[in-house]
Amino acid sequence: FFFRCSLAPFGDGPERACMATAKTGLPELKVAETWDSCIENTIRKLAYGTLGGGLIAVILFRGVAARSAVAGLGAGVGIGMGYTECKHEFELVDKAAAAK
Repeated sequence: FFFRCSLAPFGDGPERACMATAKTGLPELKVAETWDSCIENTIRKLAYGTLGGGLIAVILFRGVAARSAVAGLGAGVGIGMGYTECKHEFELVDKAAAAK
């Protein structure tokens, strides 16, 4: 789904961007890669939080409203974790750019 350097196809195409990042360290490509990893990470944590909250809700609660609330809480925790990690990754990119 999201672009990964290790999964790039052979030939002309997206792997050139990975090569450019590795060799020249273009800030635009680093920011794009950070966005890709952040979006992927946040979606993954959202799914895990929703599934975890849903599982706990099914085990502990009978009512639909209570189950939905706990699953929503799990989704919120997942999004919050993804946001925090993205914020940290972008701070690292900013520090690396400022150091150059």
